[in-house]
Amino acid sequence: MSAGGGAAPAETDRAAAAGGPSAVRRPARRGLSRTALAAAGGMLLYAGHPPVDVAWAGPLALVPLLALARHCARGPRPLRAAAGWGLLAGLAFFGPLIWWLERFGVLPWALLSLLQASTVAAFVAGMAHWEGRRWRPAVAIVFWVALEAARSVFPLSGFPWGVLGYTQHDGGPLLPVARTLGVLGVSGVCAALGACAEEALHRVRRSPRHAAAPVLSAVATLLAAVGLGLIGPPPPTGRSLDMAAVQGNDIESTSAAGVARVQTGRIVRVAERMVEASRPLARAPGAPPDVVVWPENSLDADIRDTANAPVRALVSEALAVTRGSRLLAGAYLAGPRPDTLYNVQAEVLAPGRLGQMYRKRSAVPFAEYVPARRWLGWFPGLEQVPNDMLAGRRPQLLRFGDARLGTLICFENVFPELARSEVRAGAQLLLVSTSNASFGRTPMSRQHLAFSQLRAVESGRWLLHAGISGISGVVDPGGRVTRRTGLFNQAVVRADLPLIDGATPAVRLGGLVGPAAMVGAALVVAWPTVQRGLRLPRSSRRAR
Repeated sequence: MSAGGGAAPAETDRAAAAGGPSAVRRPARRGLSRTALAAAGGMLLYAGHPPVDVAWAGPLALVPLLALARHCARGPRPLRAAAGWGLLAGLAFFGPLIWWLERFGVLPWALLSLLQASTVAAFVAGMAHWEGRRWRPAVAIVFWVALEAARSVFPLSGFPWGVLGYTQHDGGPLLPVARTLGVLGVSGVCAALGACAEEALHRVRRSPRHAAAPVLSAVATLLAAVGLGLIGPPPPTGRSLDMAAVQGNDIESTSAAGVARVQTGRIVRVAERMVEASRPLARAPGAPPDVVVWPENSLDADIRDTANAPVRALVSEALAVTRGSRLLAGAYLAGPRPDTLYNVQAEVLAPGRLGQMYRKRSAVPFAEYVPARRWLGWFPGLEQVPNDMLAGRRPQLLRFGDARLGTLICFENVFPELARSEVRAGAQLLLVSTSNASFGRTPMSRQHLAFSQLRAVESGRWLLHAGISGISGVVDPGGRVTRRTGLFNQAVVRADLPLIDGATPAVRLGGLVGPAAMVGAALVVAWPTVQRGLRLPRSSRRAR
């Protein structure tokens, strides 16, 4: 049989022409089998992430997808069938995974789910095309990681939600691989285990001994992962920074303030709740923390503007409550044009004065700015984004004495390169400042914390994940969440965070995994054409 399913379509057509009950039942059975495999693949991918959060689902998720590709390759129109059933699997994955986006409308949720699901469709179609050829498990690994890398950067800034490596965020033997190869390296290991398992199941039907090679490959993959895990994080310097993240009380009733230039009643209420949540710091025994963090959206009116008097008064109260700690607050600042803003994490020196700050470098498309606003600004719902956020251009460390803090704001922690660039610039610990209040009690906040766990492992840094509405927590360099709050509770997370100077292999090399996989996938796709080109000269010589 050929790689694409060769004789199977012709045989099916002859059987259908002959008629009979078996010819009628065959397409129905085929449809049921493919539905079951697509659903199993999508559900396993979904189950590996919060809220289900079953780590073993990650390495198993590719088994039904690869079996689906084989099944489609044996039927009529294999590539079209594989793409269609793969799209169904992708929708079964991304639809529930990002259901929280439905709070902003069914259309954004449906469009983004469809766009992301198309990568699963491409994977199943690619593997159906490769059916019957050599090195199928290796090709599956390269294809999967390449597609994850591609959707992490395209279109616009990319959307890396649901990357397979995040299924291992809560520990286990595969998570430490991120310290060397980054989250896409963990994806590669998960894909390798799934591909080997599916290959073994396929071969064992012929004879158990035929399954030995993929089983041994899976064992070798696990041993290699354990070996990489023996590479520990860089050692601490012996110094630390005492940090406290303040989580507002009942922010759910007001939501986070959002993009604004001038104060509104909602902005004032959020700031009032942040002051109230900070009061335990004034009553705490001992010295105050070195740094108090008010997360993203805490101060959303530009406090340098004298028109924002009530918010400036609350800032004065906050500085008194925090007893001399350095106050680092999430704020929006006016940009150079009336319709532009900066999203910053800034040190508040006085009611109208800001000191050092980090400007967010990766704004969220259609939420913090409208791409091609001239042509798309008419779209329903985009009137909620009246201003475009301008991006910071480079890593911006915040210095507190001898400590150097690297900052990421909200959506930025899904991009490993942003965290790596802060560490390469000298960051000794990381802060993720976020506001997920608009997403209510959905699993979005738990998914967001999982990204921070991978960033801590990749960078070998302690990380403070500070959410205005939760979840807030402290993540150690091994990815463990040592302290964690609930959603929409008044809370203060305080910890003495060790400073670390050294760089992990992932900081130096982790960014190469995605591009290498994309190059590898391009070579795999081009290889049949290259082979045909190599055969032509030989045929010509034999003819002469």
